[in-house]
Amino acid sequence: MNWSFLYSKRILLALYMAIGVALVIAMRLSLSLAIVDMTRNLAANKNATQFECYYYNSTQSSHEGKYNWTENTQSWVLSAFYFGYTGFLVPGGLFADYIGGKHSVFIAIFGTSMLTILTPLVVEINVYLFIIVRIIEGAVESPFYLGMGILINKWALKSENTTFTSLALSGIYIGFIVCQPLTGYLCSLNFLDGWPLGFYIYGALGILWSITWLLVVSESPQNSVFLTEKEKIVLSAQAVKKKRPLSEIPWKKFITCKPLIGACIAEIGVSLNSGLIMNCLPMFLLNVIGVDIQSNGWLNAVPFTVALGGYLVASMLVDFLRESLISLKVARMGIFVVGSILCALFGFLIKAAGCNPFPVIVVVSMSLFFQACCVAQLPPNIMELFPNYTGLMYSILNVVTNAMFLVCPYIVDMFTEGNIESPGHWQNAFSLASISTLLVAFIYAGLISTTPVDWANDNEERS
Repeated sequence: MNWSFLYSKRILLALYMAIGVALVIAMRLSLSLAIVDMTRNLAANKNATQFECYYYNSTQSSHEGKYNWTENTQSWVLSAFYFGYTGFLVPGGLFADYIGGKHSVFIAIFGTSMLTILTPLVVEINVYLFIIVRIIEGAVESPFYLGMGILINKWALKSENTTFTSLALSGIYIGFIVCQPLTGYLCSLNFLDGWPLGFYIYGALGILWSITWLLVVSESPQNSVFLTEKEKIVLSAQAVKKKRPLSEIPWKKFITCKPLIGACIAEIGVSLNSGLIMNCLPMFLLNVIGVDIQSNGWLNAVPFTVALGGYLVASMLVDFLRESLISLKVARMGIFVVGSILCALFGFLIKAAGCNPFPVIVVVSMSLFFQACCVAQLPPNIMELFPNYTGLMYSILNVVTNAMFLVCPYIVDMFTEGNIESPGHWQNAFSLASISTLLVAFIYAGLISTTPVDWANDNEERS
């Protein structure tokens, strides 16, 4: 790893990116926690002895949310965002490649922030209108990570690629760490019914961030007033020489590219596991374990705090190993396979943790820790393979990611079969995610490559 990155001014861009990513995560997923307070407890009218975890459920606060949505309606509400986001990822990637990373990021987060602020008003009008707005919000946000990828490809050296990318994307975990307890606390307030406050606060912060981004950040390092001339010279050596028009994109080669297929298959496994936890853990803690809304937020934050550590450690470890001990390919493959095996192992142990929330959180935290080690390998790997198609490649990888996020609420609905308070039924869903994580690890290991694909690399060698 090029440790000089930690002392460069470019680290400020990575940190500011992380803040933006954290805000996007807060706006996107605060609904997963707020919906617990917005809706009536589906299990509230059942006798405590009907629960497998009856001790904890018998002591839970029986809240009565304002909206009487069925499990199916809640699944649609939670997944609506991903319909829009997934459906527009490829167009969003092409859009980001066309207008550049800076402006695509601005449009995505500014538009998402405005729609987030309008959420409480829309919910009050009609649930079906709310679902439509969530779909639109997903479509608007679709160029965000793609634009980030384009900028990272311009601002990060090859020797620091994994560390820069992971630092910027660490906002995913930071968003969960901050958003979950804060949203839980806001939901417990009586002011404005509590739950709308998160949408107002995150939306306002998103608007402030996007305006600052537009005024301060440069599309190219060469145009930045903050970098030294030495940094500009070093970064200019890796600049993408040209953009190809849409008609010249070799679609057939992308479809048949084995390393890309391997990365997409790997993404299926890790995203199915993370999607179940990210979107459905609040409902699991409330309906199965019986944790009240405010404690729910704090407990949700613990696994993502642990996962953030795994994400950053694995990222720096790859850059260290590639320069000191083994090849980049072996480093990525080894960390991904070992991480997947351990992630799956702890996933299988969730049921064994019983009905006590603390062992459950410990097991989930360890599963997410090792999963984060795997997640840290995929975006940098894509940039290594396709330096001239960063936005498009990010969009393809994100299509896979969010397709899994989209189906996760339905997987829970299918496995619980209307018995949402049964830990045994939830474990079936977690076991499915663990099995998929194991299977994709070995497929990825057989197809992985870290060498730029010749037909997708018109760059000079990086410094």
